[in-house]
Amino acid sequence: MIKVNRYFIPYIIFLIVIGYKGQLIYSFFIVLIHEVVHYLFARYYKFSGFDIELIIVGAVIKLKDLDEASPKEDLIISAAGPMANLILSVLFFVLYKKFPYWEFLMLFEGNLAIGVFNLIPAFPLDGGRILRDILNFKFMYKNSNRIMINVSIFIGLTFMFCYTILFFKGINNFNIGVIGIFIIISSLKERERVAYIIMGDIIKKKYKFMSRGYIENKNISIYYKKDLLSAMALFDKNKYNVFTVLDVEMRVMDIIYEGEIINALKVHGNITIEEFMKIENDET
Repeated sequence: MIKVNRYFIPYIIFLIVIGYKGQLIYSFFIVLIHEVVHYLFARYYKFSGFDIELIIVGAVIKLKDLDEASPKEDLIISAAGPMANLILSVLFFVLYKKFPYWEFLMLFEGNLAIGVFNLIPAFPLDGGRILRDILNFKFMYKNSNRIMINVSIFIGLTFMFCYTILFFKGINNFNIGVIGIFIIISSLKERERVAYIIMGDIIKKKYKFMSRGYIENKNISIYYKKDLLSAMALFDKNKYNVFTVLDVEMRVMDIIYEGEIINALKVHGNITIEEFMKIENDET
C-alpha cells in the first residue's frame, strides 16, 4: 500500500536546524537508503508485509509485523538504518576531500544529520527502539517500554526547555520546540500502544509456535493473593508465560498458563489468583 506520511516532519525540521538545505533529490536519496536498509534487514529475519509512505523528501517503509521481532532482531533492524547513513557520511566525506564537489559535501552532511538524529534515544526515532531493545535484554518488554517512554518524554521536555531558554535570550528557534512537542506526543502514543502490542502478541503466539515448531518459555513464581491483571503485567511479549502459584510459605499451590489467565479475565474479570483457583477446583 502506498500512502503519504504526515509524521516525517522531524527529518525536515532537523535538516533546517543544522542548516542543511540540499535539493529534494539528495534528501530523497538519503532517506530512501535509510528506509531500504531497515527493510532489507527486516526481510533477512523473514518479516514481511509493509507499507510504503511517500513524503516530500523521501519514503518510509513500515513493516506491519515488526512488533513480533525479538529484542535482538529489532535492535539490529533499528540500528541498521542510522548506521548505514553514518557509513555513507564517512564515504562521501572521503570523496569530498579527494574531489571537492558540492554534491559530495551535501550527501556527507545529509547522511550525518539523519544518522545522528535517528540515534537520539526518543520515540519515534530509531534510537528509542534501540535503547528499549537493550533494556529488554534485562527487563520485561513492558518495563523496558515504560523506562524508554519516560526517557523519551524527558528528552522531549529538554528540547522544549532549550527552546524556552533561547526564546528568552532573543533567539526564536521554533524548530527545536516543534521537535520537543513531536517527541512528547509520540511517547504518549507509545504508552497507549504497548497494551495492544502485548495482547496482539498473545493472540499470535499460537501461530508463531505452529510455524516455528517451538517457543521459549518464561517461568514466573507469583503470590496467590495477587490479581489476574498483576499476573498479566508480568507477561513477556516474546515468550510463553507459565506461572507457579506460591502460598505465604512459598509452597507450590498450582501451575497456571497465560492462556488460562486471559480466559479468566474475559469470563470473571480481575479476580485474585486464589479466587480463580477456587473456581477451577469447583468446576472439576
